[in-house]
Amino acid sequence: MKKITLLIALVLFVPNIASAKRVKGLFGKSERIKRISDVDIKGPNGEDLYLAYKTTSQFFFMGVYMTDDGYVLGVSKNFGTYYPLDEEKIAAFQASGNLPDPLPDYGIPFTDRLWGFSLWILLAVFAGIWFFPKNKEAVFAQGCKYYFGKNVAVNYPKAKKYFEKSAKKNHAPSIFNLGIMHLNGQGVQKDIDKSIQQFKKSSELGYVDAFVTLGNLYYNGNEVKKDLQEALAWYTGACNRGHESACKMVTHLQANGTE
Repeated sequence: MKKITLLIALVLFVPNIASAKRVKGLFGKSERIKRISDVDIKGPNGEDLYLAYKTTSQFFFMGVYMTDDGYVLGVSKNFGTYYPLDEEKIAAFQASGNLPDPLPDYGIPFTDRLWGFSLWILLAVFAGIWFFPKNKEAVFAQGCKYYFGKNVAVNYPKAKKYFEKSAKKNHAPSIFNLGIMHLNGQGVQKDIDKSIQQFKKSSELGYVDAFVTLGNLYYNGNEVKKDLQEALAWYTGACNRGHESACKMVTHLQANGTE
């Protein structure tokens, strides 16, 4: 899934240079002039000017970087046209009273900065998807979806794959479910010894259902040799963790003996 997602991103967002050039404004440099305030200054051709600031963005389909180029004089009714302002010109206009002293502050909107660096943001998002695995609970939920057939067909091999992923992070319910799958031969070869091993590992992580299942196995004696003493030990562990049915089995075994 990660490979498919990355491939889609490359196809959609990183076109080759030839195709990018055909998309006007999405490849190359883009200058933006943002009005700050009106001023009493005329341009060389008598045009009305206004105080503005300029930003320059470099695009490769999306924003690669953006620079703050400072104050300029924008030309009214001529979008994108401006006259540059350096410190010497600013001082001269301030001395003549045509520009305020100090100049008004301006702030580049967050959305402009976001678009100006959008390519790197997109790459960071996909890097996160690619390199950082899902939360183990989310992976476990995916396994349960395929194990129980929640809005999908039951698929034990897929369920096993997800359970194994979260089991690597010591997720007790996932380890327990792998034990159930090995016990019943669901998507794997039936392996009682392996299932017992997984139930015990899950119990070491405090998962109460593992205690109860082990108690049931040793009490019933169908898959393993019947051992009431062993069953009592596992039921006691579950009872100590608040499992009511296990507590009843402890009472039953203590009353009737474990021989």
